[in-house]
Amino acid sequence: MNYNYNIVIIDDHKILVSGLRLLIETQNDLHVVGEANNGASAVKIVQEKKPDVILLDISLPDISGLDLITKLKNVSPDSKILILTMHDNQCFLQIGFDNGANGFLVKKAVDEDLIYAIKTVARGENYIHPSLLNKFIKRHENKVNYDSNEELLWSSLSAREQEVLIGIAHGYSYKEIAKKIFISEKTVATYRYRGMEKLYIKTKSELTDMVLKLNLFFNEKL
Repeated sequence: MNYNYNIVIIDDHKILVSGLRLLIETQNDLHVVGEANNGASAVKIVQEKKPDVILLDISLPDISGLDLITKLKNVSPDSKILILTMHDNQCFLQIGFDNGANGFLVKKAVDEDLIYAIKTVARGENYIHPSLLNKFIKRHENKVNYDSNEELLWSSLSAREQEVLIGIAHGYSYKEIAKKIFISEKTVATYRYRGMEKLYIKTKSELTDMVLKLNLFFNEKL
């Protein structure tokens, strides 16, 4: 039996969205019925269209795609969500599935695997791209448990990134941090940027809140 599936694409990269649409529209049974480039418009279009499948980018300008999952499920519970990611970070998979995602596809594999991934989640099955699957299985075999999404994300940081971010939360300058851990100020800035990007936070106040919540503020590594 053949089915027709309606799809909404949520991504803020216009070129990628155009490419996804072209790939999807090569299939007679797949139809793109809407697009959104931020969280607010995504909720609106998903509530209106009630698509069978949502293609969701993790990195959006106003909200993490991982946090958007529950909002989309609230307005369209039957929609299946396929996450598009540039990263192979296993923390993202754990958080995504915990929040209600149905699959993960790495963007570099979109050309070969997009259609199969869409139809797999549309049928009600979970999909994890093979490049992510082995790591995901090993993670579950190790039975690593975390109390929160914040703790899970924090664990994805390197030791240096954690050191720098704790220093930033304490109010140290780049120069002070660089002197304490024997790296350049430019490297401190790089670790700060990379670490905050992984944590999906943009401001020092957000960082400080997270460090306090995870009881790391007085666990100073510097």
